Amino acid sequence: MREILAPYLPEASIEYCTQLSSQYDFKLDFSFNRKTKFGHYKYIPQTKQHIISINRGLSKPLFLITYLHELAHLDVTLNYGRRVRPHGTEWKNTFSKFLRPVLTEDVFESNLLRVLIKHSYKPKASLVADPSLWKELFEENLLEITTLDEIEEGEIFVYKNRTFKKLKNRRTRALCYEPSSKQKYLIPRLVKVEPKH
Repeated sequence: MREILAPYLPEASIEYCTQLSSQYDFKLDFSFNRKTKFGHYKYIPQTKQHIISINRGLSKPLFLITYLHELAHLDVTLNYGRRVRPHGTEWKNTFSKFLRPVLTEDVFESNLLRVLIKHSYKPKASLVADPSLWKELFEENLLEITTLDEIEEGEIFVYKNRTFKKLKNRRTRALCYEPSSKQKYLIPRLVKVEPKH
């Protein structure tokens, strides 16, 4: 599962998601970008198969949130069957529990982390139902943005209207050089940047 998940997740969340996934028997599918939802969980009683499908085009932070959302549905189905509401108390508690270990600046950019922590206390069935989180995710179109983590070493990018060259990845930050000031900076790898071609 690690090999399947790794390309889609923030690096600091891969180990956690791999360990969490190993507790369940399910099939993970990838879907083309659906307009009405980012992921889906279903259980097929005839084959007793659990299936999670997630849109391919999601950013790494959004993929992680969606993946844990759907995995929480699987857990609730195993523990409560169909006698509880899909996004009822059981799901909210489970999703919140799954989110907690990844609510760190190693995984999420600081502004997103702040609203996500608040969201985790009372998760909504849909991201649209949480205006603060929705705004943070989509005001700058997180589906299509580039993070510093996706910039190759040696490439030029713009961050906060300043131009940098990425030198080397470190654990959660990247060493970058700003030609105009001739200074080096450590910049979080999950910040939103603009590639400069």
